[in-house]
Amino acid sequence: MNVFPAIPGWDGIHPAMVMFPVALLLVTPLLVLASFFARGAWRTWATAALMTMALGTIAAWFAVGSGHAAGQLVDKTKELETAILRHEDLAVGARNLFTLLTVLWAVLVALPTWIKRPIPQALRIGVHVVFLASYVASVGALARTADAGGRLVHQQGVHAMVDAPMAKITPSPPAAK
Repeated sequence: MNVFPAIPGWDGIHPAMVMFPVALLLVTPLLVLASFFARGAWRTWATAALMTMALGTIAAWFAVGSGHAAGQLVDKTKELETAILRHEDLAVGARNLFTLLTVLWAVLVALPTWIKRPIPQALRIGVHVVFLASYVASVGALARTADAGGRLVHQQGVHAMVDAPMAKITPSPPAAK
């Protein structure tokens, strides 16, 4: 007897999948901020931020893919189709924006290794401030995407296509001898 529910298919996993990029990409600025203040260990914090950002960005790619698959199954009115397309456009834009930010941060973290000398403290702090400001501004794109998805669910009643719960399985009586 299986006590765990079945994992939904690609088109039904979108509601769970979207939580990963939101959580990971919202935590990342805290790690970037920590790297800003950690003089001696800035690279450790910056690498942690890079790993979190990369995982969040990869999750965003999966969320967009699963959302596209889920959107194909919805019976759409013209209004609903417009709302789904808006959500999808926002999601693709946010995904691409965070992909760009992740690549940029990776270059910034790797730069001292490539040039084989430390970056001056004032330049490092200036770059961190500019990057952090850009990142925080980009969180707005993520928030607009999440808001549009939430409106699809809570205002327009769009739900993931998942299997109905399994009926309780009762064991067969033992065979008579």
